[in-house]
Amino acid sequence: MKRAYTDIPEGQLHYRFEGEGEPLLLLHCAVRSSAEYNRVIPLLSKQYRAIAMDFLGHGESDQAPYQYQILDHAKTVIRFMDSLGIKRTTIVGHHLGSVVAIEIQIKWPSRVDKLILSGLGIPPGPGEAKRSKEIEDFEKTFTAAVQIKKDGSHLMEWWRRADLWGDPPELMEERFLEYVKAGPRGEEAHWTTTKTDWNPEVRLPLVTCPTLILTGTQDEHLKPEAVKANAAKMAKLLPKGEYAVIENGPMHVDVRMPKEFASAILNFLR
Repeated sequence: MKRAYTDIPEGQLHYRFEGEGEPLLLLHCAVRSSAEYNRVIPLLSKQYRAIAMDFLGHGESDQAPYQYQILDHAKTVIRFMDSLGIKRTTIVGHHLGSVVAIEIQIKWPSRVDKLILSGLGIPPGPGEAKRSKEIEDFEKTFTAAVQIKKDGSHLMEWWRRADLWGDPPELMEERFLEYVKAGPRGEEAHWTTTKTDWNPEVRLPLVTCPTLILTGTQDEHLKPEAVKANAAKMAKLLPKGEYAVIENGPMHVDVRMPKEFASAILNFLR
């Protein structure tokens, strides 16, 4: 796997890539980077030119010039594609990456062949007020801004957040380092959806290309008993949608279960 940088008007973007042939672009979740796909890229690169970029403000890319919204990240991806001469690609997105991928397809449909949307959830309905309150309380402690402090206590807060998902220590450390690299502005990426009215039920019907909804049964953002129903509901909202479920797949399924994650993508693309 190789790493490189490319320039766009807003700054320098870092990316990882491997393989040859048709491009397959991977977009990471909030407060992570292309490193999220380190275990997936070698599996996909056997059939595609797998490319994973760091959003501005993440990983080794430059900071965003201002607090970015979803469409800003989408424009960045288009400019990234332009810088590499990629006219059209299939896009894989995980959590925030899925949201950005949707907006790219809606705004620039000619640039997207297919979509794989991982970890996307539909907001709870009127009958799920308790769940809605849980999400609201969680967001206050998980996505609040973290200020750098002289005593280093901000590092413990980032470690606490890295430890929320039951990952083994080596994976916790990876996620912790992503927080350090993103810095105090890292949580701005979460706010693109938590502090806006963006809603997949409104946006998904506007997606025109073949799309796979991919989810793990143990994604902490979803109720386990509702995962399959949620995925099926989203697939029905899509003009050309289908879904796949990875049994026992956690929130960071691409990191914890890369073989299963890559297999689901390749099966869909076949």
